[in-house]
Amino acid sequence: MPAISLVSDLLRSPDVAKVVLEATLVTASETSQDLQNRRVLAVISHKDDWDLTEEGSLFVCKYKNHVNGQLDELDIQRVFPIYGEFSVVISQMRRGTVDLRPTMSSKSVLEQPRAVITLSITPSEGLSNDVQPPTFFTYDVQGLKSLVAECKRMKEVSDVEANAVINLAQSTTHFSWLKPYFAKHTTITTLASTSQDLREINRPSLERLSPACAGQTGDDHADAQAIRDEWVRVKARDLSRNGRRRLTMRLGTFNVNGKMPSQDLSAWVQASVNATSRSQPNTVTPALPPLKKISPLSLGNAVQNPFNWLSGRSKSTPKANITQPEDPILRVDPTDPDDPDLLVFGFQELDLSTEALIYSTGTAREDAWCLAIFAALGEKAVKYEKLVSRQLMGMLIVIIVKKCLKDCFGNIRTSVAGAGILGVMGNKGGTAIRLSFTPPAHNSGGSSKSPWGPTSLTFVNAHLAAFDEMVDKRNSDFQDLSKRLLFEGIPARSSSPAPESESVDDSMTSDVPPTPSLGLTPSLSVYETDALFWLGDLNYRVDVSDADMRKILRDDDWDNAQKLEALLRFDQLKKAMRSKKAFFGFQESPITHFPTYRFSPGLMMDKFGYDYKRKPAWTDRILYMNSPGCRVNQLAYTGHPQIMMSDHRPVSADFSVDVDLFDPNALYTNVRNLFNDVERLDGESTHEKGGLRVVDTYVDFEKVLYGVPVERKVTVKNLSKGPCAFRFVPVQLDSPIHPEWLQIHPKTGILLPDEVVEISMVAYVDNAIASILNLRPKDLSGTLILHTILGKDHFISVSGEYQYTCFANKLSHLNRLRGPVREMESPNDLLPEIRSTNAPAELMRLLDWIMTNKIIPDDLFLAPGNDTVIQRIQECLDTGDDFPYNARTPASDEQIPRSFAVTLVRFLDSLLDSIMPAHLHLRCLEMTNRDEAFELLNELPPSAINVWITVTSFLHFICKSSKKENQAERVATVFAPIFMRDDPHSLIPPISPKAKSKFLLYFMG
Repeated sequence: MPAISLVSDLLRSPDVAKVVLEATLVTASETSQDLQNRRVLAVISHKDDWDLTEEGSLFVCKYKNHVNGQLDELDIQRVFPIYGEFSVVISQMRRGTVDLRPTMSSKSVLEQPRAVITLSITPSEGLSNDVQPPTFFTYDVQGLKSLVAECKRMKEVSDVEANAVINLAQSTTHFSWLKPYFAKHTTITTLASTSQDLREINRPSLERLSPACAGQTGDDHADAQAIRDEWVRVKARDLSRNGRRRLTMRLGTFNVNGKMPSQDLSAWVQASVNATSRSQPNTVTPALPPLKKISPLSLGNAVQNPFNWLSGRSKSTPKANITQPEDPILRVDPTDPDDPDLLVFGFQELDLSTEALIYSTGTAREDAWCLAIFAALGEKAVKYEKLVSRQLMGMLIVIIVKKCLKDCFGNIRTSVAGAGILGVMGNKGGTAIRLSFTPPAHNSGGSSKSPWGPTSLTFVNAHLAAFDEMVDKRNSDFQDLSKRLLFEGIPARSSSPAPESESVDDSMTSDVPPTPSLGLTPSLSVYETDALFWLGDLNYRVDVSDADMRKILRDDDWDNAQKLEALLRFDQLKKAMRSKKAFFGFQESPITHFPTYRFSPGLMMDKFGYDYKRKPAWTDRILYMNSPGCRVNQLAYTGHPQIMMSDHRPVSADFSVDVDLFDPNALYTNVRNLFNDVERLDGESTHEKGGLRVVDTYVDFEKVLYGVPVERKVTVKNLSKGPCAFRFVPVQLDSPIHPEWLQIHPKTGILLPDEVVEISMVAYVDNAIASILNLRPKDLSGTLILHTILGKDHFISVSGEYQYTCFANKLSHLNRLRGPVREMESPNDLLPEIRSTNAPAELMRLLDWIMTNKIIPDDLFLAPGNDTVIQRIQECLDTGDDFPYNARTPASDEQIPRSFAVTLVRFLDSLLDSIMPAHLHLRCLEMTNRDEAFELLNELPPSAINVWITVTSFLHFICKSSKKENQAERVATVFAPIFMRDDPHSLIPPISPKAKSKFLLYFMG
């Protein structure tokens, strides 16, 4: 294919190639005629449609490598806008040399026969004395004449003022049309990089787009780029993935309070050590080998821990993190699957001396703690070696790796930032380490060169402001560290190497911003990584009184999981995450260990060892954030109370990280190819597009029932000759994109020419949605707006008829129903208050059926039912139809009565108000007998009193009918949290579940 045709394929409308010249890049090597040095120089003209002005640019293009050897595609390597000092200098090159000096012949260079002519390009802003211009040679003398003449013409028509320098990256007037061309290479390299900002890529896609609504488009060009980049990145990664490998890690944080190591640290250091929360009295711990004289280790007897720390429970994987991979994922070190591949330990208050707050006092303490860590590894210590550490005064982070995997870790960078006095002195702050992990080839343990690309991991060890009332300062410290912890001098090629052939002439000078394919990237934040782990003494406290905190911790009426859940509701860090003031987007595994601060070795401590002067708190934390392409599973999260040398207790966490196996060159190629497919997504010629076609713009969900999902699919087809992007937008800027009862996927996307996508729309009503729809008209009509980026809007009408339900209502509402809730014409179709019933008819129907049933299973209310049966029961409650199950005929299937029992529990749990208001819960603790408990019921609304007495009398009958002992106690644990629901917004800690059950048993016993 002629070169001019190949160049034309790269151009956007209305740009035109005026002259094309084949040439070869002059290099210092003797391979100047190699294919990789061949170039196509093209003079491009751009005429403005409005003022008819013309601007020109010289493009330097390179042939792409193809396996079949055909040269049928070009890449733009450089763009040189023609204005200012731009020039093309011609000279004759001596054969076999790279001497670029002009000849002294009297004839013009272009008139000499069989001449090898060179041309050197001076960019518009000129060149400094020590920079050589990019130089090419060619045999096409006539083509060179035409190119020089066209460049001269373009420079003459340029209206750029003399001595002006145009910043192409920021210009919105002169040469702004060049931006898509020179930005392409940078964009491809960036998309192929694995260093995306975690805070950005983990946001929902719609939140990353500009505000828009019907009739008011946002920044469509920016939106097109955002949707395009996400589409390319995800698809390229999927195409390049050749499986995954699993890296295991043990992380630990310990505020040592200035102490030197004096105990065995194996429970904290070794992931395989299943340290129990209760040590037997007088158990002798193993001795460590002697350390330096500065820090002798003297080990005494382990002290019994007076309460259960739930270390065994923390070993279980949270359900939310359980994944079912399609293929088995192999360990990066299959020869030793039991021990972690990477150990990361963060220390705070390593040195409390006054000098340590101002300047470094040496590495003696670091050496002592590192020696203690290796001693704690015991016989496994020979497998590991220290990889890197970084200290800022009292803060130290240490990374230890398996020796067989050491070569897999590279591009190690460290950073520190103070957040203490004046923001520079090291009493508070953070230390961070960033490294890349490259999976070993063929599970060789890192012994041979790996073909796989790297995954970046970042670890931050922080110490934030102290004291209960300093929560705002802690949040500020976090935000400050997030900005100031930066990694300098990271090779760009380390994360996304472009093929060698792509960067031969990257040193060519132009006024185009340099691509990141060579040299160093700009500074990277701790978030520009594949996985980020943030650990340390974050110093967040618990917003309950000291007395309440200690009372709940020692109260035997709670099991440990319940008391921790109740207290963590008031945890300042959890609150900061919910309010997005700090650590928003981070994840933390459920805490199943007791507070790790503050302990006292003296007399001023409670029965658990906590200092009376400081309220217990979970100050020591380990959190993480990961990209969608790097799967992180937390396997354990626990404290270690048996290590008592400090006023803090150390905390550890175990993780598995599944990293992608991908060829960096293949990833780059896939990104480039996909980018080429959608490059013109934000082009100017939108009027030439056929646009998107929505096959069916009317979607009817018919009857929408409580708890029953209804799915419809809308087909969208791209009729254009180019790619199209779409997004859903709301009717108004401050309104949602779709009704609360509707779920849409996907909400954004890209369609290639003739491509079709099915958009799933699911109508689903749960308790939260039902509580809203029960107070609205039945009609669910609405309009969805599918906006074509740089195109028109498509309006999709959705309709449905909501079927009122007795679930998710107030008691006062149910007591005023004229009949079955499904027969209501509107939410206001109710009886007058004076005619309201004593209890909901739906509740009485459930109780009557269960009591009439011939067989009552002993596990009633304690075993699950059948979902299909439950759905039928719910429908009968709403419609008033008879139950299809005869209660007077013994049922052969015990699932039927169990299903009625489950429906009863769900009905009561869906009520919008607690039957026993939360403000009366503390009064319940004061009741000592049945009579006092009945007197307290007088504080309840009449409708709640009737339900309380009716249901508890029914439960009394059921429990008496059971042959099992303590049946009432077991059933009470099910109904107590439903009858006595906690207020999630209360500033007062809740009463214990056992106390709730005790109060309920006054009525059930």
